[in-house]
Amino acid sequence: MPSRTLVTRALHRCKSPAPSPTVSHPKPKPHLANYSLQQPRQTPSETSFASPHAPQLPKPRRPVFSPGGFGLHSSRSKGKHRADQAATTTSEESEASYEPPTATLSYHSPNSLPLLYSPEPLPPYDLAYETWGKLNPERSNAILIHTGLSASSHAASGGNGVSSNTSSKSGWWESFVGPGKCIDTDRFFVICTNVLGGCFGSTGPSSPYPLGEGNVRWATRFPLLSIHDMIRAQLGLLDHLGIEKLYASIGSSMGGMSTLSLAYMAPERVGKVASISATGRSGLNGVGMRYAQRSVLMADPNWNRGNYYDGVPPHNGMKLARQIATITYRSGPEWEERFGRRMLSEQETDEAGHAGIPKLGPDFLIETYLDHQGERFCLTYDANSMIYISKAMDLFDMTAPALTALAQKFSEAYTDPSVPPFPFPNDPTSITASRPSDPRIPTHHQESAEPDEATKKKKFIPTSKSPHLRELAAGLKRLKDIPMLVLGVQSDVLFPVEQQRELADALTLAGNEHVTYYELGGVWGHDTFLLDLQGVGNAIRGFLGSS
Repeated sequence: MPSRTLVTRALHRCKSPAPSPTVSHPKPKPHLANYSLQQPRQTPSETSFASPHAPQLPKPRRPVFSPGGFGLHSSRSKGKHRADQAATTTSEESEASYEPPTATLSYHSPNSLPLLYSPEPLPPYDLAYETWGKLNPERSNAILIHTGLSASSHAASGGNGVSSNTSSKSGWWESFVGPGKCIDTDRFFVICTNVLGGCFGSTGPSSPYPLGEGNVRWATRFPLLSIHDMIRAQLGLLDHLGIEKLYASIGSSMGGMSTLSLAYMAPERVGKVASISATGRSGLNGVGMRYAQRSVLMADPNWNRGNYYDGVPPHNGMKLARQIATITYRSGPEWEERFGRRMLSEQETDEAGHAGIPKLGPDFLIETYLDHQGERFCLTYDANSMIYISKAMDLFDMTAPALTALAQKFSEAYTDPSVPPFPFPNDPTSITASRPSDPRIPTHHQESAEPDEATKKKKFIPTSKSPHLRELAAGLKRLKDIPMLVLGVQSDVLFPVEQQRELADALTLAGNEHVTYYELGGVWGHDTFLLDLQGVGNAIRGFLGSS
């Protein structure tokens, strides 16, 4: 075979010494930028070229430093924040207020709290709470409201025993709680807590670290929490208030998960349960969205692996995380109806009366809204609390295999018989997280994941096509004697209505003959529970009034 001549490929010819025959690797190629064509430069007088206008960039912002470490407005920033809020929020906008109340009631537990994901309990803890109305002599008219991820205990104004500054301030569920409202405080004694892990008075990552000196916080030394741990802490509060059984347990979003957890852990302590825009098991769409929020937050250098309390908090990360969250709280049709494609730059005109040039920064009204919501949230909520509580939401799973695994883990970690157990899904309802187990009561008897016999006779046909329906029904057997209200919203993208159908069907398959299920329309998405007074409010009012 004739010898082949090697041809060196290059973008242009260059004089270089011939390669040595002993070199087996090619010479590194120059960077392609070195091959740019050299054009003779023109002086300004020789060209008629005019540089196009560059788009306007958003103004650089400096994170607001808070001596308290998070959430508290400094005197320097408070006025500006309020001015920004007034400029962005119109009187027609009905957003939830997540700003912390001035002062709340506080319950201090003298006992440590057993945890599902930690073999060591949480040391004695605090729970911030508020109450409305009056507890009757029989102590039978109490309603516990469970909050969403970032809400405080301040659900409404007019609370008992709090300062006038707190009592006069509107709460995050103001339209629903109060005299004559759907949760009528003339009739009921209403309780709302800031969840364990929160930052509005309850023990959480921003709380003082028991083993630290000075102003040392728990930060990311705080143990991983579950929704069930938060409920166990609330059971301690109910004991403190002398309430043996609630008239009702009501919650929306994460609060709806909490209602299911309470009814599972201590079914003897709940008369009715209302779960609104929640789920029996966290869907992967929600898990993914919350992971994205935590990711952008933890990518902020100021997060510093959770140790930012003596410095500048992760302002930018929190802001971006909230913008992602806000997109999931509403719906596309509402954005169209509310903002359309209107832009701020269109309202600006030059000397000739022409509309302004679009900006790279917040320009569409939807962009300015998300910018405002992110800015507002990052000044009032602790980043670590958001990380811990959102993770607890992701871990929530009421299917029988998941609950069995948790119960097994808990029973192996806490062998002291004086510790109230975490029940197995097939335990009798006499086994409860409210008190230590009686060794004479048999536990863990086997129950089939098949539908209840009464349900079979009625030939119930579920509307849900979830492959987890049977497992969820088996996990909810302990709730079969508790009247349930399940509310879903057709425009909800965070907790899709299919999850509400799955929950309602699973409860029915578990043998619960008192399940009321409603689907609400409207364009408000997940935040419907905050805004739809007619739909949500009337459903709650009717459910509480029924026997």
